[in-house]
Amino acid sequence: MLTSTLPDLIKPIKLARQGLILKGTIPLEQMKRLTADAFSSDGIVDVDAAFTRDGEGYPLLQGTVKTCVQLQCQRCLQATDVELEIELTLAFVTKESRLEQVPSIYEAVLLDSEEISLVELLEDELILMLPLMAYHDSCEAYQYRTDEELKAEEEGDLKPENPFDVLKQLKSKK
Repeated sequence: MLTSTLPDLIKPIKLARQGLILKGTIPLEQMKRLTADAFSSDGIVDVDAAFTRDGEGYPLLQGTVKTCVQLQCQRCLQATDVELEIELTLAFVTKESRLEQVPSIYEAVLLDSEEISLVELLEDELILMLPLMAYHDSCEAYQYRTDEELKAEEEGDLKPENPFDVLKQLKSKK
């Protein structure tokens, strides 16, 4: 069993043969593509996974991956925490012709070489779990203002418009 900070490169076929269990963390800052639009790259990715072989001999990676990413709320434009949790069942193959033979209950991963980056593999899976739009459950929408409104606000000249001023003027004309 490997624990604590996990290695970047793994040999999934060898690890499946050994029946290795991976339990540990990966610093979120190592996942540059996942944190590219995030407010912060602070945090960790918790990994609890086991390498095994199924009845047909496919090397498998099964387990869970959890993390929390701070994204921009699309309503108020402030940071919001987005919890991500994935249940993985990956089958590794070395030949493209075997991809279609992998049972549909597994997600097939084609290995170009004996080694694969664990960080990139898990980062890809986490990116697929990101929501299209992140937002708080309840927040005030950001109020956009024009340059003129901002300038007038700074000068203190802007007074709030009253939608009933027009009615007041009509009433006073009678």
